[in-house]
Parts: sequence; C-alpha cells; structure tokens
Amino acid sequence: MTGRVIFDDSYKSLITNLKSLSKGPSAAAWQTLPLYEGTHGEVIIKCIQNKVTKVDMNNVKPPEELLCAYDESILELKTLEGVLRCVTHCSILQNDKRFMPSGYVSLKYYTSSSKITDRIKLTDNIIHTNDLAKSMNEQYVQERALFLSEWAPRDSVIFIDGSLFSGHSTSGNFTLVRKLVEKNTLPIFFVKNSDSTIIRDNFEQAAGYHNDLHWAHSTLKQGELSPLFQYQSDDRVKVMGFLKVFENRSPIRIEFPGDAYVKGRYPKNIIEMIYFQYLANGYTQNIQPKIIQVAEMYAREILKSTNLYSEVEKLGLTKTMNEERSFT
Repeated sequence: MTGRVIFDDSYKSLITNLKSLSKGPSAAAWQTLPLYEGTHGEVIIKCIQNKVTKVDMNNVKPPEELLCAYDESILELKTLEGVLRCVTHCSILQNDKRFMPSGYVSLKYYTSSSKITDRIKLTDNIIHTNDLAKSMNEQYVQERALFLSEWAPRDSVIFIDGSLFSGHSTSGNFTLVRKLVEKNTLPIFFVKNSDSTIIRDNFEQAAGYHNDLHWAHSTLKQGELSPLFQYQSDDRVKVMGFLKVFENRSPIRIEFPGDAYVKGRYPKNIIEMIYFQYLANGYTQNIQPKIIQVAEMYAREILKSTNLYSEVEKLGLTKTMNEERSFT
C-alpha cells in the first residue's frame, strides 16, 4: 500500500486566472485555521462514568488495529485585493513498520471586491464573499469531509486534531462523523488547549478551579483518565474525558462521537492505544499523539512541495503593509 497526493482540479486554473490581475509583488505567511467559539441551542451535560480510570500499562503497545490520523496545513497570501488560500489535507495510515500518507491540495481565492470579480470569472475556486472567515471555514469543512470520506480507510480508528464541537464547524464535524462511522471508521478528537469551564460550572467536584483543564491537572495523576461526561447540544452528542499523559504537562481532552461510543464500537483498549501514541511522541512541549504529529509534518511538506511561494510572486497581487514589513 502506498500513499498519494491529489491536487484539486482547479488548482492550476486558479493560478492562470489570477495572472490576469495587475502586476505587483506578493508575500506569503503560515496561518492556522481559525476556531470559532460557542454553539447554539441548550447544552445538557451529565457525568456518565464517575470514576478515575488508570491506564493499563501492560496493554500500552503498538496498535494491532488499523490506525490513521488527519491534520492539515494552510498557507494564506493576504493582499489588498483578497486572500489566496492553499490547504493541504493529509491522512496518515500506520502499520507496524511505516507511515503511509495521502494528501489532497486545494487552492482558492477569496475577495469581497466586485471590481476584482468583474475582471476575473467567478468559479468554484474564486469566491466573492463579505465574510471571508465564514467562507474559508465552510470550504475547509467541505473539503475535509470529501477527502476523509474517500481516503480514510474502512474498519479503522482515526485521530483528528481539534474539538468535535467547534462553533461554525460543528455541523460539518458531525456530517464528517456520520460519513466515517458509516464505513466503520471511528473518529476520536483531541483538544490540547481549552478555556472551557463547562465541567467546573456544572459539577461540584470541579468547583473553584480556573477552568476544566486546571481541575483535571490538579486531580489526576500521570496515566489516569478522568470521569467521562456526556455533552449534548440539540441532537448532537459527544462523550469526553481528560487524560493526564505526563505529570508536569497539561492534560488532553479526548472526545468521542456519542452514539458510536455508547454502542461500544471502539476497541476495548482504546485508551491504551491513545496513551501509546503520546508516549511514542515523547516528553515534548507540544503534547500530541505521534501519528497526528506525523500527519502534520507530511501536510506541511506537501504544501512546501507545491512551490507556491514562487508561483505567487508572479500573480500580480499587491501585498498588505504588514506583509511588506515582514518580508523586507
């Protein structure tokens, strides 16, 4: 089995279309995907397993089940005329000997200027919008669902960086979950940083702490999983808990789609599978599962291999003042 990189059909055509604009220098900068806070509807949360679970170190070993992971890398070129955005989606499959990547590369141009769109034809990859952040997020969620529904392997567990409930991304996340679970690809979402106080504000055991991660860090020992909580907003449900990987590092919040978890579809040793991935990555400042880190590395390398830096200098876009300062 080998991996492959697929370029969106419109990748080259967008480069060609943008060359019709006036000449001028450009600059590029790495960006991270913006996360939107808050969800709509009443939130119901309850504790469904009120005990601390100790990781069984005898079962912490390389995965016997098929394991994969997803991450993305994003390059944005911010100019006076709009924003050029390239996203590389990457899925990593791990066996006992190697990692096998597959990637999907998309390129889109976002502008709120009618003067620009009057000069170049609107297509699926040239988007006129008055809300760039929302449009970018919608496109990202759609691309990710399309990519993973096709390339994430059947009958596997897939690790995904980020929260299942994520504001404007929530609906797309649950659409993705449904598509994955239909082919028995079971997703788990990982949250490294969070200011959430949903546990602190609703459970006496966590009262008085700064936030949920502070509570988990203060009460768990290394290799322990917190009580599990069911979080529901409208008809969307997740099961979440906090895992303390290392004594002097912040815990991780682990999230499972509620229906799949309650039906027992995950391997019985899933926590040990997760813990092994953290140990394999080592005691670093950036605590994350090894397989997600590898997916992130491949996504960045795929993005670099597009040679987009040299292409954007030829497009004739005028960089913003901040971009001017950062590249002079």
